[in-house]
Amino acid sequence: MKRLIMGLGVITLAVGSMLVANGQTELIGALIIGFMTGLVFLGNMSLRLWKAASLPVGGAKRQMLWGLVLRLMVLFIVLLAAVRISTQVFSIVALGFLLCYAWAMVLMIRMNSAK
Repeated sequence: MKRLIMGLGVITLAVGSMLVANGQTELIGALIIGFMTGLVFLGNMSLRLWKAASLPVGGAKRQMLWGLVLRLMVLFIVLLAAVRISTQVFSIVALGFLLCYAWAMVLMIRMNSAK
């Protein structure tokens, strides 16, 4: 978790400095909203996997499918709200989500390949 947060901090500084250089400092909040959406997405997925590990096959499948539906609904609601504000906000929120998700996947792959 510490590496995820530190990596997101570095990504925020990099993307935030590009936004400041372009005079679009108001979009840094949208980037953070994208990160938060990604963290909720990952947290929900992790908790569902944890619960599904102790269930029988049928229950685990149902648990994972409901988790997928809930995650996609959260993502849809956040992106729908962002697109209603502006296309720039939508783009930055989507970028923040993708960066958060990609960084988490890189960390997971790295942790599992180190074993």
